[in-house]
Amino acid sequence: MKQIVRLIVTTLLLLAVPAAGCGKFTATQTTTTLPITTTAFAIASTTLTGSNATTSTSTVTTIQATLPTSTSTDFNNVNSVSSQPANGLSLSLSLDAKTYHPGQEISIVLDEKNTLSVPNNVPVSDNWSYNNLGLSPCDLGPGFGYPFGIVIFQGNYSSSNFSTATPLSLYDYSMPVPCPGPIPSTAYDFEPLSDIATAVSSSASFPNSTYAINTELNETGYWTGVSPYVSKHGFALGVYTVVGGDEWGALVVLHFTVSQDTTGDNLATSLSANGLSLSLSLGSTSYNSLQQVTIVIDETNTLSKTNSVSTSDQWPLSGLNVSSCGTLNYPFGVAVFQGYYTSGNISSATPLRIFNSTATYGCPMIFFINRYTFQPSSDVAAIFQSSSTNPVSTENMNAEVQTNGYWMASQNLNEYNFTPGVYTVVAGDEWGALVMVHFTVTS
Repeated sequence: MKQIVRLIVTTLLLLAVPAAGCGKFTATQTTTTLPITTTAFAIASTTLTGSNATTSTSTVTTIQATLPTSTSTDFNNVNSVSSQPANGLSLSLSLDAKTYHPGQEISIVLDEKNTLSVPNNVPVSDNWSYNNLGLSPCDLGPGFGYPFGIVIFQGNYSSSNFSTATPLSLYDYSMPVPCPGPIPSTAYDFEPLSDIATAVSSSASFPNSTYAINTELNETGYWTGVSPYVSKHGFALGVYTVVGGDEWGALVVLHFTVSQDTTGDNLATSLSANGLSLSLSLGSTSYNSLQQVTIVIDETNTLSKTNSVSTSDQWPLSGLNVSSCGTLNYPFGVAVFQGYYTSGNISSATPLRIFNSTATYGCPMIFFINRYTFQPSSDVAAIFQSSSTNPVSTENMNAEVQTNGYWMASQNLNEYNFTPGVYTVVAGDEWGALVMVHFTVTS
């Protein structure tokens, strides 16, 4: 029945306006009778207009509801983080994926759990580490029954710098909506090793309530604009930061990426007019900061017959390589960029230096190539030099680049691991084909 209670509350809180000058959303109310008990609860109607709260005649609605006796939200999350226990409690934040495609719904779960093997009475605190955390347009924060909230930022942030960013508006605050009043709770009595807790009321008219301290939110985008010109936008391509926090000061941070490619094999392919296909692939869309990223580039003849293609030198980007020795004898190269880019703006970005250009290498023989002759439906090509009638070499037009960071010049050239964030990998060939994929690095 817990889901029914949440559905009713969500419907009532669909649209709201924050009180002027407040970081956490509040409302002036005429009546406060909201004991979430095993029998019923009542909601006082408060009308919100513009950026200020104005009180209307109270309308009390009683809803029968049976509260849960066990945790009910669990969907085998693959993207999760938990805080270190404080007061015996641990706050966890989880998403159902690390990468989403545009328009896909993002499921976010918050859970507060007692890590102790004994009952745990924790007084309410209101010691929030960040003031803009919430769960609805009315901000169901302390006193309503959930001692936590979330916020989402566009971009990659950590616990040390997210407070400098501007949170996305997950709700339309331009419309009036009735908001419930708070519960006068003084403490939460948690059961051993559980998220089930009893909200201890400070008023005899508000019975104690027992329920699971977890909730699930489903988001597809954010709102922008000022009334009456308010519009909703889906999450655009790029990386996002989700922050969860509780009233005892715990903070947890997760990231997700919105990408056109959400498959486990991060792959992009380009067809060219000369019968060749350039493909770029990574083994994953997400890596940790110490993990090696393997980039595979392949040029294949799509024709069922031999295909002889003259060199062109029509590179779509400068700086494409497969090693410190350049492109070697391949007709393609790759580059890695920090940030999320598309084919429309990649030319304005500066590639990372993924090869140490100051070291001394024994480079292989590099030919003065004038054409490649590909075998039918294959990436095997004979390499011809100048006016030679015989190939100087026959090779697979397939290269693998492995990297776990980049080089930066200061007084000396230093190597750095990929820092948390989103990255763009670009491959291009000398006939002008361009393909790109993205990956995310987490801590």
